[in-house]
Amino acid sequence: MSQDQVRTAILLGTLSLLSLIPTAVAWRRARVFRDWDATSTLVFLVGVLANAPTVAFVLHSGRPQLLDPLGEVVIGFPQWVNRIGTVANAVLLATCVVFVFHRVVSGRLRPNGTALIACGLVILLAFSDGLHGQEVFTPRQFVLLCVLLATVVARPGRGALLGGAAVVLLFSLLSGITALISPTTVLRPCRVDNPCGALGILYAGVFTNENIFSLILVLGLPFVWLALRGPVRAVLTAYVAFLAVATGSRLAGVAALVVLTFLIVVAPRLPEERSSGPVRARGPLLALAMLGAAAVVGLAAPFHHPGAETLGDRATIWDMARGELRESVLIGFGGKTWSAKYQISEIPAAVSPSLHNEWIDLLYAGGVVALGLFLLLLARVLFRDGVAGIPLAASVLLPVLLTSVLERPWAFSFSNSLTFCLVVALLTPVGLVPAHGSRGAEQAQRDRLQDPRAGVGIQR
Repeated sequence: MSQDQVRTAILLGTLSLLSLIPTAVAWRRARVFRDWDATSTLVFLVGVLANAPTVAFVLHSGRPQLLDPLGEVVIGFPQWVNRIGTVANAVLLATCVVFVFHRVVSGRLRPNGTALIACGLVILLAFSDGLHGQEVFTPRQFVLLCVLLATVVARPGRGALLGGAAVVLLFSLLSGITALISPTTVLRPCRVDNPCGALGILYAGVFTNENIFSLILVLGLPFVWLALRGPVRAVLTAYVAFLAVATGSRLAGVAALVVLTFLIVVAPRLPEERSSGPVRARGPLLALAMLGAAAVVGLAAPFHHPGAETLGDRATIWDMARGELRESVLIGFGGKTWSAKYQISEIPAAVSPSLHNEWIDLLYAGGVVALGLFLLLLARVLFRDGVAGIPLAASVLLPVLLTSVLERPWAFSFSNSLTFCLVVALLTPVGLVPAHGSRGAEQAQRDRLQDPRAGVGIQR
């Protein structure tokens, strides 16, 4: 590792410490407005507990890599890490049970139909697993279903976004502190087949590779923008976007810049922050155009691509999966069949977690039925607040669809490091814009800007 790379890692660590200042300001505003609620806690625990084993391994062991006789990286963690995962799953299951009980007892339930669609996807993939000789409802698959069932009764709104933003900022801070203490822990070696990024490094943070970290950052960008109040939202959103570029992932870097530009131009707001005036057409139309373009490119990529010379292993596995699809077009092969190919040496370790494209991954796991449910889920998130809610929903979906071209951001076959992002998307705020000229609505909005403890007006 060169001295320039070490200095860059130290710079990233210093920036993470400086980010504590706007983070503290944002946290104070959240406390004043009582934005943090039970749903925030649920989302936060989903994000932290799902990533606890990986983070513990990296912090404890650094960045060791075990290679098989062919030189491929061996998948899997030591037994002590797996035990942490078992405990984390048990705690998460208990959290979901307590959360559902609390919401049911409160008597203020409004079941989330979009989350029910996601539950249907999980059940479909488990059913397909059983039909194709795979284990039905492994522990992580059951955990995912329980998390989504808790999401069905969770309260949509700022609280969910705030929990997601807290996860992103926490891992950014942990990665930065680790960069100051042990730069070699957060950086991965650059290779010919995996060159350094724009800053001359591959910044994986407290994760096993930069792709995981970069996806958390990119998908979390709109959470930070929407959940926080005041000018600090722009500062922290720009900081998270910069970290995404710094990871060295080219897909994440481009996606982060596109999403940041979208947030600045469209300026989406939560229902309680929107103007009572008429909705401008530019925002919704731009949002629909960008989402549509990203979806079309993502869906077409596995079927019409430039080849392995440009896309490497992705092109090879897409062709392999496409050739098998005709054998089970309707309900696919299940969520575990693709990764099982690694155990019989049909695919390398690097591509065993997924098909690195959301669309063909769903087609392979659940067939056209799963693809239809996924499209229905996206439509529900995008249109359930009407025209006024399209920019906000699009800001959450845009990074998902952009990264879906070359990655699988949302998993429906097991819980993973990005499950909390799926939960937040399912809890994208549902609310009506106050009627134009409604004095009661305007007064309620002014009341929200008052500090409930000191009676001091606070600007958002």
